[in-house]
Amino acid sequence: MTQPASLWCGGVGEQLRAAGPPQDWLCTAEQERLARVSSPRRREQFIAGRWLARQTLVASHGGSPADWELSATPDAPPRVTSGPIICARTIGLTHSGNTVACVISDHPLGIDVERHDRRKLDVARLAEVVLSGAERVFWLDLPTDMRDSGFLGWWTLKEAWLKAQGRTLNPATLRGIEALPSDRAEANARLWREDDFTLALVGLDAAAPLDVARPMPRCQTQWWTVRERRSSSPGS
Repeated sequence: MTQPASLWCGGVGEQLRAAGPPQDWLCTAEQERLARVSSPRRREQFIAGRWLARQTLVASHGGSPADWELSATPDAPPRVTSGPIICARTIGLTHSGNTVACVISDHPLGIDVERHDRRKLDVARLAEVVLSGAERVFWLDLPTDMRDSGFLGWWTLKEAWLKAQGRTLNPATLRGIEALPSDRAEANARLWREDDFTLALVGLDAAAPLDVARPMPRCQTQWWTVRERRSSSPGS
């Protein structure tokens, strides 16, 4: 029987304080990758994400954080390489600024989070590049003061779609993906909006289970359909 996805979200600083010395629980492959990361901020995000993944595994399957070993291949999501039980569930990690999120699921799910306080973007210009004609209609219908956060919704949905397929982000490809509001029965994506961030969870089709074991009660949730567009000609 398919289990609900396990979705956890938290602050980077909060995870670092709870984690303690990373050498006590990171496996060898993770420690080797961490040693190659020079940016202090990226190091913190890496440690926080790996700790959050272990907390999710412990809550779902038991053991202690040090019992779980994860792969550390660059530009690829982690997978369980050793643990107290055989676990073939997929793991997705994402971070933005001080926010980190993790999902563990029986089916491939892409996850992406974007902070609302990130550097100021030229959203109007990006919308011309990233949004389809149908998406721009929805976007322009938003109140002016909601367009920046609204745009982040489309961005996170599209990036999560790429992650679900194991593809890397290329802004030029985003216009070839279309995300539109949907009813729950047809949806393959779920979007949460909180005061500080927007988080997207996307499956490959409507059969992907988007129910989560740990609801996010403070967040508004919306259902979406995300798909590849048949045509990405200008203006369409």
